[in-house]
Amino acid sequence: MGCFSNERTLVSPCVKYTLFFFNFACWLIGGVVIGIGVWAFIEKNRYYQKDISTVYDVIFDLSIIFFIIGTIIFILGYAGCIGALRENVCLLKIYYYSMIIIFLVVVVGIVLAFVFRDKVKEEVTKVLQENLITTYQDDPDKQSTIDWIQENIECCGVKQYDDWSKNEYYNCTGEGLGNPSPLACSVPYSCCRKQDSISTGLPNILCGKDVLKMGGDLSLIYTVGCVDSFLILAETQLPIVGGIVIGIAVPLLIAICLSRLLEGQILDQMSHWSGC
Repeated sequence: MGCFSNERTLVSPCVKYTLFFFNFACWLIGGVVIGIGVWAFIEKNRYYQKDISTVYDVIFDLSIIFFIIGTIIFILGYAGCIGALRENVCLLKIYYYSMIIIFLVVVVGIVLAFVFRDKVKEEVTKVLQENLITTYQDDPDKQSTIDWIQENIECCGVKQYDDWSKNEYYNCTGEGLGNPSPLACSVPYSCCRKQDSISTGLPNILCGKDVLKMGGDLSLIYTVGCVDSFLILAETQLPIVGGIVIGIAVPLLIAICLSRLLEGQILDQMSHWSGC
């Protein structure tokens, strides 16, 4: 007897339980991601209270992003898991329509980003400058994320290194003469090519001191902006980027096909029973 051969049901056990276990795993993963997001949010707000006043406060808060993504995965995993197990057509419809929407959003987003790449780059640069550079010192999570990116992609600023002059602590207007901050005319230590210039393994937060001044020693820091560095990295690592895209698209397509196939089998079974 094969997967589609059963005297009592037209529903394939292979399709049903493949979809069930796939979504059960997603359900568990979603729960874990939600837990991480909630834990990170609570821990951060225990020492640092931040008001959420704009959508960018949500977009650039990793704990909230983890919570939102985890909730979506959890809900869809539940719908797919229970829909398959209980052969519930309504839940399966919710599941595969949601997956189709997600797939289309991803595909359309990638296509539009490629077609209008210059405009997208300009808008992304503007948003990042206004919401990351200027608030760098105000949010520990955001600061850690920016430092990690600058260190690992070997870049500085969003468009270029002197973006940091937009930050009130690093501002170098008039060569920093009116800025009392000890960081005036500097850049974050994560921009430095050699961070541990004082003691090995210990970052020197002033390793980029005065580089924003006229005649500053730019050889101490990375000068290429992170947006350009990221695009260069993506172009040089196209197989990896393609693999990531395929890794996202293929499971979505498989889930859509399996859920739609299972729904059809359930409806056929219902029609068969009603005709008996």
